[in-house]
This record gives sequence, C-alpha cells and structure tokens, in this order.
Amino acid sequence: MPAPEPDKVVRQEEEEEEDSGSEETDSEEEDSDSGETGSDDEDDDDEDDDEEDDDDEDEDDDDSEDDEDDEPKLKYQRLGASVTEILRDRAATCLAVAGKFLVLGTDWGNVHVLDSNFGNMCKTFQAHEGRVNDISIDKYGDTVASCSDDGKVLIRSLYNESSQELVFDRPVKAVAIEPEYSKSKKKQFVIGGMAGELMLNERGWFGNSTRKVLHAGEGPIQTIKWRGIFIAWANDLGVKLFDTSTSQRISYIDRPKNSPRADLYSCRLTWKDDTTLLIGWADSIKVAVIKDNTQSRAQAGAQLPSRYCELIAMFRTDYFLCGIAPFENNLVSVAFIQEDEDDPASGGRRRIAVSQRPELRIVSMKNEEICSDALSIRGFEAYRCNDYHLEYLPEENHFYIVSPKDIVVAKPCDLDDHISWLQSRGQFEEAMHAAEGRERELRTHDMLSIRQKFLADLVESGDFQKAASHCPQILGSDVTLWEKWICTFARIKQLKAISHFIPVDKPRLGRNVYDMVLNEFLLDDYTGFQQIIREWPPALYDIQKIIPAVLDQLQKDPGGHLILMETLGELYALDKQFDKALHIYLKLKRGDVFTLITKHSLFDSIRDKLVLLMDFNPEQGADMLVANTDKIPVADVIAQLKEHPRMQYVYLEKLSQLDAHAGRDFGKLQVELTAEYHPERLMAFLRQSNYVPLKDAMAICEQRRMIPEMVFLLQRIGNTKKALELIITELGEVDEAIEFAKEVDDDELWDDLIQRSLTRPDFILGLLNNAGTHINPLRLISIIPLGMDIPGLRSALVKILHDFNLQSELRRGCQTILSQDSTMLLEKLVKQQKQGVAVNPTYTCALCIDGFGSLNKNNKMISFRCSHVYHTSCLETKLYSQARGSSGMDEMTMTCPLCRHSTSKAKRGRAK
Repeated sequence: MPAPEPDKVVRQEEEEEEDSGSEETDSEEEDSDSGETGSDDEDDDDEDDDEEDDDDEDEDDDDSEDDEDDEPKLKYQRLGASVTEILRDRAATCLAVAGKFLVLGTDWGNVHVLDSNFGNMCKTFQAHEGRVNDISIDKYGDTVASCSDDGKVLIRSLYNESSQELVFDRPVKAVAIEPEYSKSKKKQFVIGGMAGELMLNERGWFGNSTRKVLHAGEGPIQTIKWRGIFIAWANDLGVKLFDTSTSQRISYIDRPKNSPRADLYSCRLTWKDDTTLLIGWADSIKVAVIKDNTQSRAQAGAQLPSRYCELIAMFRTDYFLCGIAPFENNLVSVAFIQEDEDDPASGGRRRIAVSQRPELRIVSMKNEEICSDALSIRGFEAYRCNDYHLEYLPEENHFYIVSPKDIVVAKPCDLDDHISWLQSRGQFEEAMHAAEGRERELRTHDMLSIRQKFLADLVESGDFQKAASHCPQILGSDVTLWEKWICTFARIKQLKAISHFIPVDKPRLGRNVYDMVLNEFLLDDYTGFQQIIREWPPALYDIQKIIPAVLDQLQKDPGGHLILMETLGELYALDKQFDKALHIYLKLKRGDVFTLITKHSLFDSIRDKLVLLMDFNPEQGADMLVANTDKIPVADVIAQLKEHPRMQYVYLEKLSQLDAHAGRDFGKLQVELTAEYHPERLMAFLRQSNYVPLKDAMAICEQRRMIPEMVFLLQRIGNTKKALELIITELGEVDEAIEFAKEVDDDELWDDLIQRSLTRPDFILGLLNNAGTHINPLRLISIIPLGMDIPGLRSALVKILHDFNLQSELRRGCQTILSQDSTMLLEKLVKQQKQGVAVNPTYTCALCIDGFGSLNKNNKMISFRCSHVYHTSCLETKLYSQARGSSGMDEMTMTCPLCRHSTSKAKRGRAK
C-alpha cells in the first residue's frame, strides 16, 4: 500500500545542528563493531600518547573533583527481590511503569508484574514464544498489552482473567493501547513492526476486531507512544504524529542527518505532557510541542490539519541516547558511551570500541549539563545502545534504567539525601538549618540526631564556645542529653565553655553535675567560681560539700585569698551561717554587709562591731544605725564611737535629720563635732535643734570666734544689745544690723543702733536708706551731727522724699477706694431692704393673733425680715406704748417688737 503524503514536514538545518564528533557513517559503525585496525604511526608515537593520557587523567581528576562539589539530584537503587531471580537465566527486553507496579518483559516471552519499590513478584504469565519487544499500560493500570517477535499481541487485564490475543504475519516491535482502554468501548490499540505498517485496531459493532493502516511504506516501525489524543511513532526515516480526534496526521520530524544506523541506535520517544513530545535519536535531542492551527483554511487555500508541531529545542550530544524523560524543566537521558581502547589480542596494533558505564545525565533545554552520574550496571562492557531502556513514573519522578540483567531506579533526592550529602561534606550546620521546620519530611534522619552531629562537629573542630551556645536550643529539656554532653565537655576539659548555658530550672539536672562544674572552676578560676555561685540557686548543688572544698583551696592557694574569702562569705550566707558571713565581709570590707544585716536582722551580731561597720562605710553604716535605734540605742553607738569623733559626727548628723529628738542628750557633743568638721552647718543645726545647751554652745562659738552663731545664740538668750554690738563691731555690716533690729522689733534697740551709728557715716547712710517703717526719717536727720561727711546723702534724701510722696499717694488712693466701696454697699443695702417680701396669706398678726382678711387703707399689714407680720394699728399701739408718749412712726427705723424684746432680754442676761 503506498504511503500517504505528509501534511507538514519539520526539517532541521544541517549546518547548525551537525556535530563533528557524531558524524559516523553506517560503514564506520560496522567497522567499529567488528574492530578497526589502527595505523602504523601509532606504534611510533607511544610516548606522546602516554603523555596525553596522563594529561587526560589529570583533567579527569579535576572533573571528578568538580563533580564531587555538586550535590546529586538523584539517588539510585537496584531492584532486587524477584528481579534478581527473574534475570538470573533470562534477559530483560522492555519495561512499562504504572502507579505502584512495573510490567517487565523478557527474552523468553514472559511478562512479570512487580511492585515498583522493591521488585517483588506480584503476577507472571507466559505471553509469547519469542522475546517481548514492547509493553503498554493504560493510564488506569488495569490493562497491559505486549508484543513479540512471534507476531503475537496479547492484551490482558491485570485484575481478572480476561485477555485478547491477536496474531500477525510479521514480528511486532511496538504496541500502544489507548490511555482510556479499560473504560473505552472501542478498545483501540496500535501496533508496528517489521511489516512497516502502523495499524490501528479497535472493536467493531458486533464485537469483532477491525484493523486500519494509518501509515506504511517507510520501513520498520521501532517505537510507538500514545498520550491523550496523539500517537507518536518512529521508523527509519523519522517521527510522525497522528491526531486521533480528527484522524489526521499532524507532522513529520525527520531523522537527524548523518545519524548512525537506526537498527543499532533506536529512536526513543517520551511524552512530557499531553502536547509535548521528547525525541532522543542516536546523538540528537529534539523537543516538539503540538499547537492549534489558528490559520483559516480558506486563507491557506488548501486543507490543513487543525494542529501543527513546533520544535522548541534541538541539539546534538556527545553521547548516544538510550532513553529520554522529563525532569522538572530539564531533561533526563541515559547516555551510552564508547571509547577506543587497544585490543589486547592484537598486541596494541588495533583499537576497538569498548562500552563504558552508562550514565544518567540531566541537561537543560539549552543542552547545559546539570549533573551526570555513572550507573553501576552489571555486564555493561558487553551491552550496546539498544540494550538499555529508560522508563519513568511521572507521579513520583522515578526513573527506571533497564539493562538485560539489571533494573536500576533513580529517584529525586529528598530532604534525607540532602542532609546526608551535607553531613558527608562536613556541613553539619547547613544540614541542621535545612532540616529545621521540615521535620515531617524526614524519614531516615531525625532532628535530634542532626543537631547532635552538628554539636559533635563543633566540639571536634575545637569551637567549644559555639557548641556550648547551641546546647540550649538543641538539647532542650532533655535531662539525659544535657548530662551526656556536659560529661563530653568535661572529658575534653571544656566545662567552663558550657557552664554559662547549663539550665538551672526546666530542666534541673542532678546535683553531681553542678558540683562537677563548680569544682572545675574552683581549681583555677576563682572569679568564674564566684560568678556561678552568685548566678545559681543554692538548691542546685551540695553546699555542705562546696564549703569544705573552698576552705581546702584557701589553704593550698593563699594568693586567691580575697576572692575565695568573699565567695566563702557568700556561701556561709546561703547556708544561713550569717555570723561567719558577716565576720568575713567586715574583715574584707567587701560584700553587701548592710543588706545582709538588715535582711537577716543581725543587729545582735554587730552590737560590738560598730567601729568596723562604720569604718567599712560610714554613710551606709550611719543610715542603718539611725534607722534601727530601737535595736541599737543611740547611747551605745556614741559610747563605742568615742575614740572616733568623725564617725560620731556622721552618726549624729544622720540622726538629727531623721529624728531631732533622738539625739537630745548629745546636743553639746553635736555642736562640738559640727564646729570641728562642718562649721558651715552649725547655724542650721542651732536654728533646728531645741536641745542645744545655749551656754555651752556660746562657749564653743566664742572659743572658735564664730560671730554669726554667737549673734544667734545671744538673741536666743535675750541679750540683743550685745548681739547688736557684735554685729556692729565684729562684722561691721549695717544691713545685717538693720535686719537684726527689724527681726527683734524693739524701739530701744533701734535707738541703740541709731546712737551707735552717729559716728559712722556708712551706718547713717544705711539707716537713711531703710527709713520709713521702723525709723522716723525726720528724727534721724535731726540728730545727724553737723558737718558730718556722708557719701551718698543726697541720693538717700531724694529716696526718702520719693518714698513719702509714694506713701501719700497710696493713702489717698486707698481712701478714695474705701469711700466708693462704702457708698456702693450702702445703696445695695437700701435697695435690698426696699424689695417686696412674699407673705403667706395664712399668717396672723404676731400681736393680736388675727388674720389679715379685713385690710383697708387705714389698717395695713407690715412684714419684717424676721418673718413676723403685724397689723399697722397693732404695731403703732405697741411701739407708742414702748416709746411712752413719743409721737410719729418712722418706717426706716422701725424694728420688730418681738425680736427687739428678745434681743434686749438676752443682753440683760449677759450683763448679769
């Protein structure tokens, strides 16, 4: 049957896509397979070849080191279990993957169903008499189709015994069932093989099978792949695409030019998705995408398919492809590599092509290599390109590499693999960070072991401080782990590094752990020992064991006396041996003595140590003693401090500030001490205290010639004249003398001041400037001696006159304001008194007890503000009788008779 003309041909440009390294003719391939004789020149250039080989080895070493730096993308597992048993006597020829199981075909015609994880046998059946060439599974995993060189195609259900067998005249190399086969009524599948025909088989109207040739005449069909509505197949000339929804052939993609023989390097097809086809043929990779044809058929002038194919990637490789599959946005391929090596049988005169280990390579769409892994395949030296197959499971991104005696599974590296790779390179911290927050993804690792490996690496590398700082986060509240790692630090003599991170609560470790840490510091780090004692609660360690250890260390190392003694005092305080702690604190003059005394009420213990206490800190000591006079009396303190007057002064000063009456028995002593140590404070004390013996104080001040204090004391005694005399004669301050006279406010003292000033012009001037309130300026001016030269007299007189005028103006102003206010208030009073008063009509006359119903012009009603109401006639009679013959009645002077009577009676009573 003649082949139909292709609707559209997609061709490649020869010059852009040719790779000189892959330009091998069919004859060259045959020669390579049979072994090619080398030239005679090779024997002469052995040394050069050896040098080149050495260079190549160096380059390979560098490349291997670079590869080791890159994290692997995939991990590998050889399927064992039943697979090993099956392939012991047989060879794998093809494989199909669906969900959780694999279907494996062998050269004996058997079809085996295996689980995809471990290769355990699930089911097996003898399907063919010759080798199984291809297997196809529908997308539901219910139906399996297989074909063989015996010309048979077997379609079998995996879940029941139903099967369909078709026999063809020529060997069938490829088969593909429609994806919806198990649920489809048509039950379609396509086959191809040595007959060179792509044949579509489907169920007819009456249940019989019908066959339709979709393509023929271009040589044997090597492979067929069906995805969705599209069928892709390959023959010796190229790849074709068929649309089952429109029964149209979409496109033709020709075989790469200068490719080796198609029967030795078969085409490999894989659908990435419903519209993207991956093509791997010999050393060429192409990626084709099927798109809808939006061009109008009328505009095109010819009938065109509704879809077309576009190549989005196309490049050559330096290896032959045994399979191709998608991996994320990249491509995975099985690389078959051959290298020319000397044939041992010819004594090095002939070179033959030797198969190398196959590699699984991941490349980008631009042929950028991402990673490459050599596969451990048994017997790879004897295999050729067509002996390998690559199948993949899209749901899991698992790749199955099939060789005659092996099935290797490649899986994407998961978090566990990433952790293992980082740890293998010593990147334990990165491994820990990578696992944090993703604990549920871990299968072979756990977060605790990852973190502990990180700690172990830090310790091994000598970074003890960093290791210790990570312990709280890593060890958490696990007491066992904490004790384990603390012992680890102890073994390497690094307890100090972890000491500050050891938990003291939640969790609380065993006492022996805390004791061990303290003993470590006690040996050679007294400061650190003291710091830990201050930080740790005493319940953590056995204080009864620590105190003797400190005492022993004090005997061994007197040089650490001060710090250890202070720490010992703190330990005594923690052990409630406060007397011993207080003794050490006072002796060393260090530590919080006062807090210790106050907190634990140790006043009985310090009663005989007041000098040490005040010597330790006079201010704080005095404050404490003053605040606790009920526990240590003032007299006891003064008695103990008798030989230390300055301490007495500090104490009495604090005492007088807190309670002036508490030191009443020591007034004279306080005056002496104040005059000695702080004379500037004596005046304030004399003014404040009422318990100072004035005569004794006067004697002390006279002895020290403290004039202001003497003036104050003389004033207190009452000898104001002598005080004034001291001011004038000793101080010579006129202003102070005037202030003193004002304060005393005694006319005789003013006269005395004036008399004593007559001989001193400066005093006269001062008196004139202060004349007015206490001094009559006329009198003062009249007694000034004639001819006395008084500097500033004119200004003083002008001031006096100005002040007099000012006083006169103030008096007149005040008089005017007083008159106006009096007039205003009187008018207000008259107005208020003339206002009407509300009277209750039920009121009766206070004299006649009659109502006011018969009022008239001659008999009116009068109401007083005291609420008494009268008839006019009754009131006139009463007033006339009281006045005894007085005529007339003045309303402005009229008063209530009853109220006036009661008032007069009260006055008479007070008079009596």
